[in-house]
Amino acid sequence: MLPMKTKPASQSSRSGRLIFGLAAAFLFPLMLGCGSDQLPTYPVSGTIEFPDGTHPMFGDIEFYNSQHKINARGKIQRDGSFTVGTYTDNDGAVEGKHQIIALQVSGNYLTEKLNDSIKHDHGDLINSSFFDYRTSGLECEIVPGDNQVNLTVRKNPRQTSEGMPKR
Repeated sequence: MLPMKTKPASQSSRSGRLIFGLAAAFLFPLMLGCGSDQLPTYPVSGTIEFPDGTHPMFGDIEFYNSQHKINARGKIQRDGSFTVGTYTDNDGAVEGKHQIIALQVSGNYLTEKLNDSIKHDHGDLINSSFFDYRTSGLECEIVPGDNQVNLTVRKNPRQTSEGMPKR
């Protein structure tokens, strides 16, 4: 058997502590950033209305930030109000310039879902030009802190008196 070379206990434990200390110094800052590659978001709420002061009673609102290529979405409530969220419901949107669209499901979906014995009031519909980022013309700047966004959209000119889209 060959004799093993060993270091004195004090020298071995000193180098072990040095290696541990260096590893901790480099890894600790990395661990602090782990699990959160999300950009900070800021609260966004607002209203959407037609030029006559009435408002859409349903739909979705979507904000798009082209710098970070990220969306924030929310539901339009019956009173025309909305809040948006990026990572979770209502957590807001990232800072910067956003293009905005307002969407409504229409056409066969609404007519298939309506029961003739129940009268649904869906209100006036949004003009389809607001369904596309290229044609909506809606935009805003989100800043740190609370953001209030008030939007005006046009009504869909092709709508029946019951509030249904015409074909």
